[in-house]
Amino acid sequence: MAQLDYMEKRGSGLTRICNETKALDGYKDELKPVFKSTPTQFQTIIYAAADTQNVGDHDGDLSETKLTERQQKILNLIKESPTITGKQMSETLSVSQRTIERDLSALQKKGVLKHEGKDNDGLWIIINY
Repeated sequence: MAQLDYMEKRGSGLTRICNETKALDGYKDELKPVFKSTPTQFQTIIYAAADTQNVGDHDGDLSETKLTERQQKILNLIKESPTITGKQMSETLSVSQRTIERDLSALQKKGVLKHEGKDNDGLWIIINY
């Protein structure tokens, strides 16, 4: 492919990725692309300008994860009783069960919380809090 001029000089794409990223609106140094390689793969991570919360070595670090006051209360209830149900949480916090379900879903998406076992007979596990 290189002999047919269908391929650029090897490695030139990495420089081009860096230069194109720097030219974007809202670029900051902490948003520069990250290149990782292993014996079996090569990975390029390009951060979105609006997603600065997940840049760099902050993966899994909740110090920058925004939790609502109610979500923090939910986590405190789970710390006290890991087998607590959504219904019990809704009664304790005086909100609808659907509101609790939305908060639990959000906490799971943020990687803060996971549930093991059956819905009505499971265990909540706080991952990073």
